[in-house]
Amino acid sequence: MTQDLHENLRENDDRTESEDLTQWAAREVLRLAEEDYRRGVRFWADPELAARVRDLMKEATAGPGRVQAPRGAVLPAQARVESAARSGPPAAAGMPGPAAPGAGSPGPVSRPASEAGALGPSTSGPPTSGATSGMSTPGTPGAPSKRPVWGAPPAATGRDADWAEQLEALRQEALVCRKCALCETRSQVVFAGGDARVPLVFVGEAPGADEDRQGFPFVGRAGQLLTKIIEAIGLDREQVYICNILKCRPPENRNPAPDEILACGPYLTRQLEILKPKVICTLGLFASQYLLETSEPIGKLRGRWFAYRGIPVMPTYHPAALLRNPNLKATVWEDVQLLRKKLDE
Repeated sequence: MTQDLHENLRENDDRTESEDLTQWAAREVLRLAEEDYRRGVRFWADPELAARVRDLMKEATAGPGRVQAPRGAVLPAQARVESAARSGPPAAAGMPGPAAPGAGSPGPVSRPASEAGALGPSTSGPPTSGATSGMSTPGTPGAPSKRPVWGAPPAATGRDADWAEQLEALRQEALVCRKCALCETRSQVVFAGGDARVPLVFVGEAPGADEDRQGFPFVGRAGQLLTKIIEAIGLDREQVYICNILKCRPPENRNPAPDEILACGPYLTRQLEILKPKVICTLGLFASQYLLETSEPIGKLRGRWFAYRGIPVMPTYHPAALLRNPNLKATVWEDVQLLRKKLDE
């Protein structure tokens, strides 16, 4: 939001003659807050920013030509700001972080990453090594909260010299697969995305309608959110590798059936054998249960380290779950910071 204010002042300074900068800034804050509210953002998570905004609004409403708000009255935006200052970091709906998410269908989420901020409030979650975090220590009220600044990610190592050729041969095999009934209803096989320069693999459950049309994973709204999650930890989605257990869309986006997982799972197994990732992030229940061979719910698995054939695995919620319940964004932000920390070790 502060970036929005700076840009608006630089490009569209529409102050009236009787309006000073403080009053203009408060008016812009109210306007941006109402825009956020219409988009579903209910809280701002930075207590220091909340306190400053509250003071700005009080000063501006008492300025020249302004009507002083009745004593005890609470403006809509002010109520949300004060709630954030009291209760800390409920996640913003735009995407992670103090200013807002970057995530089934990724197409690009409407807010730019600079506006969206980190996945979840930067005041929650452990400090992240490998980053100049600038983040406040949890339990330090009013301390500055900044999005971490990450260093360059590690490059993939230990793969066979012809790993890319092996992966392409596997893709060609999958394109003509008829091992289950999904081959009758698919439009395209959705094999994977990303060039895997960084040894990090995200594993989801199955393609959706957008993915089925385009042939790439995570390109709908949940995919846009995943893009922002990846960007929030200092990576580009083209650097990592993104795939699903199933390579074909289940009709009506239903859950994967056991026989479909049994038929398609070996493709994922082989992908991971070829890529030799340093870290795996499983997105949602099915991917987590499949790789970890467990029946535990995702709420008990997320945020904890497990291993798949010696590779560290961090389960977290599927981006589609965050679209349904934006409050999970702060939780996922904690998880992906741990993920990036492990990647940098």
